[in-house]
Amino acid sequence: MSVIYEPKGRAAEYSPLAANLYKGCGHGCTYCYAPLILRTNRESFRMAQPRTILRELERDAKKLKNDERPILLCFTCDPYQPIDTEYKYTRRAIEVLHRYNLKVTILTKGAKRSERDFDLLAAHPELSTYATTLVFADERERQQYEPYAPSTQERIATLKKAHEFGISTWVSLEPVFHPEDAYKLIKQTHKFVDMFKVGKLNYSEEAKKVDWHEFCIEVIELLQSLGKDYYIKKDLLKFL
Repeated sequence: MSVIYEPKGRAAEYSPLAANLYKGCGHGCTYCYAPLILRTNRESFRMAQPRTILRELERDAKKLKNDERPILLCFTCDPYQPIDTEYKYTRRAIEVLHRYNLKVTILTKGAKRSERDFDLLAAHPELSTYATTLVFADERERQQYEPYAPSTQERIATLKKAHEFGISTWVSLEPVFHPEDAYKLIKQTHKFVDMFKVGKLNYSEEAKKVDWHEFCIEVIELLQSLGKDYYIKKDLLKFL
């Protein structure tokens, strides 16, 4: 396959298959790992462009027809970053994957932009899940680290709307900068989120300020007390 691929390393913990519809991402998150992986500078990475891959995506989907492994959109970009409002590649990709009875997992910070395609996800709930990344409870800090992404509260409102559409939802709590923010975000969203995936902060001096052992214990206890499904990523779980 040329477009749908099997992620390696930490990414493989999130999904067994994935596809990246755009080159780069306009959200400009300062902690994003993708520029390093793609060997580009952050400013160039923020100047996102569509990948001319829809024909290849359909070819791959045809080969995978009826495969039960979820396909995540996307790892090295956001499927609902600003340019998707023009190109609408994500909607077309969902249509292709569903046509071949393939499961789609959306992971986005695009919030309201992603609501455009809730009709597609809700039409095939057995093939669709929707997730967003939540990092900061404080909006000023969110703007500092995620300058061009929608606000945390907008993402939470969209999660709730996805749940109301009958779409399975989950939250990526990664990277965790402040444990207290993670706890607050879980408490704010647990009633309409089906699962939480939690991972630590890496490649930052800020990570040294967190007692990861204590956080791992406390976040598991909180999620269990709320009766929520969860996945603790390996780089955090080792501190347990």
